[in-house]
Amino acid sequence: MLSSLEAYAPAKPSFWATLTAELQPRHVFTAIVLLTLASLLSRIVSVGFKRALERHRQRGTLLPETATQLALARRVLHIVIWVAAISVVLSQFQALRVISTGLLASAGLSGLIVGFAARSTLGNAIAGLTISITQQIRIGDDVELRGERGIVEDIHFTYTVLRLLVDGRRLIIPNDALASEVVKNATMGGVTRMARADVLVPPGGSPDTVRSELLTVANGFEQLDRAGTPPEVYFVRIDERGTLLRLVATCNDPPSADRLVQKALARASQVVFRRAL
Repeated sequence: MLSSLEAYAPAKPSFWATLTAELQPRHVFTAIVLLTLASLLSRIVSVGFKRALERHRQRGTLLPETATQLALARRVLHIVIWVAAISVVLSQFQALRVISTGLLASAGLSGLIVGFAARSTLGNAIAGLTISITQQIRIGDDVELRGERGIVEDIHFTYTVLRLLVDGRRLIIPNDALASEVVKNATMGGVTRMARADVLVPPGGSPDTVRSELLTVANGFEQLDRAGTPPEVYFVRIDERGTLLRLVATCNDPPSADRLVQKALARASQVVFRRAL
């Protein structure tokens, strides 16, 4: 008897059938509006952060830690905007409301973090946030990792871009490696024996001449550490503003490093402005 009743019992509707039955024009319109607003808000955030960076550059107040924090803060806001928008869109449908609740609830986010913290992707993302907070490396820093030396060009959630000083190639490093391995940072620290001077040669100038003069000043400096790495001048950046050169040399003590930087900058200014005149 029971078997005959079960045979005539109505079949349970599938997930897609339930979702299609709930789909109404207002749901589609709401989803389109929310996703459009999320895209617009995300673009506004990007423009705002870009203008903030430009203001700092124009004023000469763009510190490496500021650039790093602004870059990661922009990406965090983008994720928050899209997670919130997608959650609200999903909440329009009864069949998907559980997913949207899990995205918005703090317990759901905590569960995701605990459940996937061991995975490499989320581990790299957490390491990226840690780097942004602790500032162990920053955008523009001169660092060395695994025998490779370069300039930190950008710090993303899961990886960091290092532009090698030897040949200008880009080295993509997982943030988990930066957080767990020993990284030499020649830029960090106010007291160091490393002299580091940046010189921007305008488009009409001669980078080779300035580079030669910087090396002459460094090699002739009396407090240069002759037992260390010889002085070198790297091409850091070439764009419409000119060519950015960076002198790196090791001195006997921190005060000597400061004096070498001042001498190098003074000589570079003489060469650049003399050619400009």
